[in-house]
Amino acid sequence: MDDDTVIRQGLPLLLPPARSIRSFADVETFLDAAPEVDAVLVDLVLSGTGRQGVRQGAAGVRAVAASGYRALIYTNEHRREVLAGCLAAGARGVIHKAEEMPALVSAITAVAAGGTVITPALVGLAEVVERRGGMPALSPRQREVLSGRARGQSFQAIADRLYISRRTAEEHMNLVAAKFVDYLSTHSAADLERHLGLGPGDLMGP
Repeated sequence: MDDDTVIRQGLPLLLPPARSIRSFADVETFLDAAPEVDAVLVDLVLSGTGRQGVRQGAAGVRAVAASGYRALIYTNEHRREVLAGCLAAGARGVIHKAEEMPALVSAITAVAAGGTVITPALVGLAEVVERRGGMPALSPRQREVLSGRARGQSFQAIADRLYISRRTAEEHMNLVAAKFVDYLSTHSAADLERHLGLGPGDLMGP
C-alpha cells in the first residue's frame, strides 16, 4: 500500500513470486477490496494521491490491523517516536525503504508467519518501543493547546478557540512542559509537535 505509482507497480516485479501480490494507493481502497493476503506492506504517508480524508500514519495502520491484517510498515520515516506509535497502533514490524531487497523479503516472510520485525536500519527503535509504556502521553486537550502554541497563538487566542479560560490553557501547556521538560529546555513547542508527529496532516494525528 503506497501512494507512489513507481512503488506500487515496480515492487511486485522485484519480489519473488508469491500466492498473491496486489497494490493499493490508500487504506480505504484496500479495505474495500478486502484481499486475502498473509501480510500487508503499509507506507505511512499516503496523501500523494490527492484524495481527501485518506487515513495514513497511525490511523492507517490501526485500520488495517483492526481488520485482521498483519501490517508491515514500509517507510522513509525516521522519527523513532512516530514509528513506535505506529507499531503500538498494531503493526507487526517496520522496515525502512533504504533496506536491500533480501531484507524486505525476509521481513515480509517473518510478518506473514506471525513474527515481529524491526530492521537494523532503524537503530534504536527497539529501545523506544520497549520504553514506550513509560513515555508521557498527551491528552486531546493538551494536544490542542500544544498545537496552538506551536503556531504562535497566544494563550488567550487558544482559550477563545477551545472555549476554556486563559488560565486553563496555560495549565494544559504547563502539564505538557512538565512531561517533556528536558526536550523543551532546548526546543520550541513547534519542535515538540513535529518530534511527536502531531502536526496537521502528520502521522500521529487523530
